[in-house]
Formats: sequence, structure tokens, C-alpha cells
Amino acid sequence: MDNLLEFLTWALTPGAGVLAYWLMENVPALAALEARLKRLVAFGLSALIGVLAFLAMVGMGYQPAPADWRAWVEALFGVAAVAAGLSQILHGLLKL
Repeated sequence: MDNLLEFLTWALTPGAGVLAYWLMENVPALAALEARLKRLVAFGLSALIGVLAFLAMVGMGYQPAPADWRAWVEALFGVAAVAAGLSQILHGLLKL
């Protein structure tokens, strides 16, 4: 990745899952979780990372800001759902 826009775009989609599972393996408190809880936490972390990347993209002017509160809710829900869903697909492909 050559610049911030490329990193944020990556973190918005498949990178959210990669980063979440990296955290799950390298942060002792997260690594010690029971398997089912670990999966749920990874799901939430992926969604959070995706949302943070989206907010950074809006803040940096790479992505236009949603027009009103409904558009914000829809955008954040969409980003969280895609990031979390992709994390599970990646996890399944790489680890299972």
C-alpha cells in the first residue's frame, strides 16, 4: 500500500477481518477467550475496524459524508455488515 487512501480502503473491507483476527491471535486477553466468544468478538472487532476506517475516509475527504442521520445509519450499518461478513468468509477460507 502506497498511501493512506489505499490502506483505509483495504481496512474498510477485507482488511478489517485481517486486522481483527491478527488482534485475536496477538493480544493475550483476546487469544485466551473461549472459541465461540472469540468468534463473536472477532465479528464485532471487524465491524468496528470497518466503521473506523469509513469514518476516517469521511474525515479525510476521501468519501463524501452522508447527507442526513438516516444516511449515516445506513452507511455505518452497511460498512459494519460487509466488514464483519467478509471477516467470516476470510476466516473460513484461511483457517477452517
